[in-house]
Amino acid sequence: MPERGWCSLTVREGAARRVGEEAEARGLSVDGLISSLMAQGSRGSWLTCRTCGARVKPENMDKHVARAHPRR
Repeated sequence: MPERGWCSLTVREGAARRVGEEAEARGLSVDGLISSLMAQGSRGSWLTCRTCGARVKPENMDKHVARAHPRR
C-alpha cells in the first residue's frame, strides 16, 4: 500500500489522517502500523472455516482452505 494517496482508495480522509498521525507517533509507516494491528488481533485466537465449520489457527487458514476445499 503506497504511503501517499492510499486514503482515497480505502477509507475516509478523516480516518486516513488519524491513521497517518498514529503511525507517525509510533515511528512506523502506515503499512507497518496496519500490519502490526492485524497481527495483534489474530494472536491466540481461532477462526472457523465458513465452508466446513472446522476450527483453525489464523496462520493455517490458507493451508486448510487449499487442502480441504480446493477450487475445481
